[in-house]
Amino acid sequence: MPLELLRSITGRILVESHRGAELLAPANSLRAIQIGHARGADLLEVDVQLSADGVAFLRHNYNLPDGRPCRDVTWDELACVVVAGEPLPKLEDVLAWARDADAKLSLDLKTGFTPEGKLVAEVLRVIERTQTANRVMLIAWDHHELARVKNAHPEITTRALIRGRLVNLTDALKASRADCVSLSYDLIRPRDVEQVHALGVAITLAELWQPDFDFVARSGVDMVSWGDPAEAKQKLDDSSIH
Repeated sequence: MPLELLRSITGRILVESHRGAELLAPANSLRAIQIGHARGADLLEVDVQLSADGVAFLRHNYNLPDGRPCRDVTWDELACVVVAGEPLPKLEDVLAWARDADAKLSLDLKTGFTPEGKLVAEVLRVIERTQTANRVMLIAWDHHELARVKNAHPEITTRALIRGRLVNLTDALKASRADCVSLSYDLIRPRDVEQVHALGVAITLAELWQPDFDFVARSGVDMVSWGDPAEAKQKLDDSSIH
């Protein structure tokens, strides 16, 4: 079954720890993920790419610090790369950790520059191998990929990423079959929130660039993404609106 995200059911705003816990440790590192989990994140968001030889691993930027495209480098080479003092985690290892630690992950699929379906197929393979379908939400800008996932695996939770305010938001969400959508901090409108919730789709407030948690509580969203989950939870608890 998809993860339960709607505030009307959970009774609170869930907190997603962005890039592991990017305010506390190097983004997408295993240390950041572990810290985010220890500080109470409901979900831990990480970015997933594919190596030249088809291994899924965690990194946001499409290039390595030395300028090489990640997609052109084999996993044996990537496993030796250290960024900000931390190695690049292999997705399979992170999923196994999440299973054992009772954690949930939001996997942001970096499908750019990759043949269609290739990254998604590998991520689904690793999810099946680690038996973690009930612990993940797959996130993507590519709504074709989300629809493909949902059609084949309706039990897996998906989230559509959107930048901009779409004229036909509800049509886009119906087409992608997404369980959740990310709406930008500066572009959330009450009418859009009502329309999305009328579909039974949850809303994540994304791109929050300042700790404006009174706004988060007012906005009617179901989840917020922030780099320190404990800070987000405390500020939401302190909000007179929450």
